[in-house]
Order: sequence, then C-alpha cells, then structure tokens
Amino acid sequence: MLKIKNKINLIGNVLDIGLCEEEYLFADHYYRIYKFSLKEFIFSFSKQVAKNIEPHHRYSKAVSCSMDGYVCMPKTKSSIGSIYKIDENGISVASRLKWHRADISVSVFSKDCKYLATGGEDGRMFIYAHPSHKLSTFLPRRPDYISCIIFDSQSKIVCYASYDLTLTIYDLQKDSLICTIDTPSVIEDMIFFQKDTKIFYVCKSGETGIFNLKTNEDKHQMSLSYWPTKVMLNFDESFAYIGTREDILYIQSLKETSIVFTINLSSKGVTCIKGFDDFIFICFADGSIHIIDRFYKLDEFLKVLNEEGFEAAKIFANEHNVLLKTLEVYTRVKNNSWKEVLKSVTKLLTINQIEEILNITAPYFEDPAKEKEIKKYIEEKSFIQNFLGAFRENDYPKAYEIAIDHPCIKSLNEYQVMEDYFDDIYNLAQQLIARDIASSKEKIQDFLLPFEHIPEKKPLILTLINECDKYLLGEKYAKAKDFTNYFLLITQCPFLKNTQTYQKMYFTCEKMTHQAQDLIAAKKYPKAQEYLNFLATIDPFREFANKFQNYLNNIEKFTEFYKKKDYLGCYKILEVCPEIDSSDEYLALYEEINKVFEETKIIAQKGETVKVYSVLQKFSALKYWKNKIDITMKIAYLYEIKKALKLERTDVDWEESLIEYIKRYGKDDEICELCKTEERLKAILQDLQDIENAPKKISGNINHIQSIIILNKS
Repeated sequence: MLKIKNKINLIGNVLDIGLCEEEYLFADHYYRIYKFSLKEFIFSFSKQVAKNIEPHHRYSKAVSCSMDGYVCMPKTKSSIGSIYKIDENGISVASRLKWHRADISVSVFSKDCKYLATGGEDGRMFIYAHPSHKLSTFLPRRPDYISCIIFDSQSKIVCYASYDLTLTIYDLQKDSLICTIDTPSVIEDMIFFQKDTKIFYVCKSGETGIFNLKTNEDKHQMSLSYWPTKVMLNFDESFAYIGTREDILYIQSLKETSIVFTINLSSKGVTCIKGFDDFIFICFADGSIHIIDRFYKLDEFLKVLNEEGFEAAKIFANEHNVLLKTLEVYTRVKNNSWKEVLKSVTKLLTINQIEEILNITAPYFEDPAKEKEIKKYIEEKSFIQNFLGAFRENDYPKAYEIAIDHPCIKSLNEYQVMEDYFDDIYNLAQQLIARDIASSKEKIQDFLLPFEHIPEKKPLILTLINECDKYLLGEKYAKAKDFTNYFLLITQCPFLKNTQTYQKMYFTCEKMTHQAQDLIAAKKYPKAQEYLNFLATIDPFREFANKFQNYLNNIEKFTEFYKKKDYLGCYKILEVCPEIDSSDEYLALYEEINKVFEETKIIAQKGETVKVYSVLQKFSALKYWKNKIDITMKIAYLYEIKKALKLERTDVDWEESLIEYIKRYGKDDEICELCKTEERLKAILQDLQDIENAPKKISGNINHIQSIIILNKS
C-alpha cells in the first residue's frame, strides 16, 4: 500500500505543481491557479485566470509551473502563451508569448528556473530566458505536434518528442543539434537520470525505453498494459514511478529495465506526479490530490530488514509502505538472500521437492527475472539432477557436458565450484612450467586430462601443453621486469593473457597510467612525461601514452594563447588535441566565452544589433561557436525589427530590410510571425515570393551585418 498522508479534492484536475516561496503552486485544467501550504494545510490563494473558455484536456501538458512562482497557462485554440507571476501581492501577467502559429501543446520550466520551453501543434520549439521570457534560442522544427519536453538538471541539454515518432536532443550550450532518434510510439513523458547521461521515456502504446547520451544507444521494450501519462524517479534514481490513465501505478527498475511492482491506486488517471522532499504529490483526473509520505515507517522497516531479513521486510513494506521496496538497501539484501536460497533450491531439486522449491522462492517472484530463473530450473530439473549427481561424484567432464547443453546450470553455485577448481589447476600447471619445463609436461597432462574433451577448455589445455616454451619465455621476461619484450610476446602469443603473470604485469603498467594522470592533474608535467615515455614502449599502453604526450605538448601553448585572449589559437590547438577540453584551462576559457554569449543574448533581446555584432565579431572565426553566433544574431535582428515596428519608424526601407533577413535565414516562421500583424510587411513578404531570383537562405557561413534595418535612401 501507499501511505496517503493527506488528500485534497478540487473541481479541476491539477496539470502541474511548482513552488512559490515556501508554498506549493497548483495549476488545473480550468485555468485556476492555487497557492497551498502543506504545513498549515490551507490554500492561501486561488484565482481562475480565464473564464467562459474551453478547458484544457485533462492530460494536457500545455500548462506548467516554475519553482519560483510563475505559471505558463496558454488558452486552448490560441497560439499565445500567457505567463503569470504569483507573489505576496497576488497574481499578475508577466509576459505573453506570441511566437507560435498554432496551439501550445507543451510547456515546461527548467529546474534551475533559467529557461522556459514551449512546443506547439505547429511542431515549433522555442526556448525563452526566464523570467524575462525573451527568446533565447530556436530549435529544429518537427513536422507534427510536440508531445513532451524536458531539460537536464543544469539546463545544458533540452529534449523534445513529437507525434512524428521522434526524440530530438539539443545542446543549449553550443546551440546545436546532438541527435534525433526514432521512437516506437509517441513519447508521453521522459526524465533524465544517472547524472544526466541517460533518458528514461514512456510511450503511448506501452513501450518504455532508455537512451544513453554517451553512446547514442537506444533500448526499448513493451512494458505497460495501460496508457502512461507521467513519470518521476525514486529518491536514488534507481526506479521510475509511472502514472497511467487507469488506477495503476507502475514501478520500473532502471537497472533491470523491467516492471517490478504494480500498485493499485484509489483514484483513476494520473495527471501529474512530482516529488518534493519526503512527499510525493499524485494528482488525478477527478480533481483529487494524494500526498504520499514516501519514507513512512522507514526506521521500523530498516530494523526489520536488518534483524529479520528480506521476507519479513517485504511483508512489512507491503502492509505499510510499498515504496520502501525501492530503496537500494532492500534490493541488496534481497539479492544476497537469493544466493542462499538458490543453494537450497539445488538440494531440493535432487530429491524432487518442487513444491518446497516454490514455497521458498515465491517471496522473490516480485522480480520477474528470479521467477523466470526458477521456472527454468524446474523445467530442466532432470538434467540438473544428473548434473548434481556427476558433480558429487567428481565426474566433472560429464557435469560440464550437461551444462553445455543446458546453460541455466551455469548459474548454479556447483558450476562455479567446478570453474574455480579448473582455474586452480590451470594456474598450478603454469607454475610448474615456469619451474621445470622438462619434467612438468607429464604432470600437467595428468592434471588437465579430465577437462581435455570439454570444448570450452580444450583450446586452453592444448595451447598450454604445445606452447610451453612461450610460457617459459614470458616468465623470464616478467622476472627481469622487461615490460617491452613481455608485451611484445603477448602480441605474438595472446593466449598468455590467461596467465596470472600477465595480470600482474598489466596491473603494474595500469597503475603507472593512473600515476601519470594524477601528475598531469597536479600539473607536474616533467614527472608525468617520464611515465609516458616508458608506457609509450609498451604495446597495450602506447595509445594512452601518445594521447597524453600530445596533451603535454599542447597544453602550455594553449595556456599561452588563452592568456593573450587568442581564442582562434586556442581552438586550433583543441582540434589537434581534443583531450584539452577537460583541462582547467579550457574550462576557464569556455566559461569566459559562454558568459560573454549569455550577456550578449540579453543585449540581443533588446534589439541592439550594433552592440551584439561588435561583441561577437571576435568569435566569428570559431567554428565551435558558429551556431550560437548565428542564433544570437537572429534574435538581435528579430528584436531590432520588432522595436522598429513598435516605434513606428518612417525612415526604414522595409523591403530591403526583409530581404537582408531572408538572405541569412530564409523566409522562416519567425519573420512571418513577426510580420503578420503588419499588413504592409505582410504584403512585402508576399511580393517577395513572386520576385524572380528572390534571395535565398545562404548555406554555410552567414555574413552578419551590424543592423538588419536598412534606411530609406532619400
């Protein structure tokens, strides 16, 4: 069961929850905004911001709340997004967003309150600076509705999904596309985890998936029987809680990528689920809100787990608070206990006690993988019995033969005992060779004879017997600490990697790599160079040594360029030595330039193009920042045009001005949206369609100018 600390019943169903000082912000589908104090359990504020208008869909994602007292509340059948600010003085309209050409389908504030993102039924995606709500960047448009948006924890990456069955990942720091992947069906919700390196998502048709940003690997499978709506992570990000349109809450293990628990809820249709400190707020389509104490009876649970073990703790959690079963300590105790249970299972299989096996393993069947494992053992019981019989009689060849045909046996403890035994005698055989090759061959053959017909072991045994001289030579090099010749021999005779000597030699060199890295981190470059010179002579570590020697050869040049503010020189070095991008020197450079761009974007949002152009010119030769320059200049151009329109300037040649814009960015949605309220500009845009050889968007580098506003010649 879930421990419901409190319940709230509203007329409208809550679509999102945020914070306003020490109170919670709720926004429902009837356009009502609330401030709620959990401590006093009262509403301190409630206001409906739109009346006599069609309410939002009960599962709408268009409405969002920030963590600093703002609510994005677009109206249905309107492309305008209204932003409301709530404070001690009440509520006020902070901004109106007018860049979309169709309904806003999704909005979300970043966790750090740096940005607001909106996605629309027009497939367009905008990022706004918060709380100014000026345009910050434009994201690649999709051909269908935007279905979901999320920021990572530091607002460096934004992801958005679309009804065209894609997921787009965008780098906000570089203002560039990372990748776009196909999805099995429309993504309903998603969330970053594992230090923002992975994204967990749920799809309309019941698929759940994980996308790895480091490897660009996407894995998904059918997991859910009900239409998912919202997702949140448990406290240590090892499980995901998945709300649905039914009265079901799924709990999925992010490690096993499988549903481990299914919880029946007392209401139907989760419209929002969010965690704040010790509490989880679950909002339903009927207007109710359940406030769950996620750590209810934690101390008692840990005591039961420690003193009485897994089974008693499971019963306790099921009775009082099922969410306690998502704690890492519970999973660890369960898995350790399972190893002991499996030992009993093998004993019971020998005497055909299937019912008893099911009795002792049933408590663990909340993990589908464990249930599957036991069912496989029962299906293969006759073969397992034969295997155990051979094992007890020390007939390892027969036991191995059975295990090869029935792989489930390889997870039994007895099989591991055989593997350990083989490793022991194989290592002993290697030691005998090193001592006296002439008298050892016969002993080695006697030791290894029982295993020579086992397919997995035969190549190892034959190699050991037939290549005794190579083993002896390897030992000779190792004793002399001749690393260069030893690893050269390994290249010629890779079978030597199976020896303990190889493990020792490799570990010694690996330790040197760590020492070299520590010295580089401490900027003790001469000493680090000594290690690298040595490692460069050893084959498995040559690539490592060359990479860090390249680093040492370039880091001082990089530092000199940085001190001179020669940014182009810095980035040229970065091209030949990408490892520098993790150095303190590069991070300082990056922060310095990024700060300039952040400050310049604020100037761009005022339409002060001349100032923006002046600042960004010195970065124009840097490919890394090209996209950011182009987007910042575009923002400046748009706001410059907007400012000129607002001032009703009569000295502007609007046709030439629009042509200059179109040369650089084409006749894009943003310029069309800006001109649609001005009949004169709208007509100019229309006429430009009919002009032969009309200016086209320039591909590649954009030739920026100090002002997009061209004055009349007269």
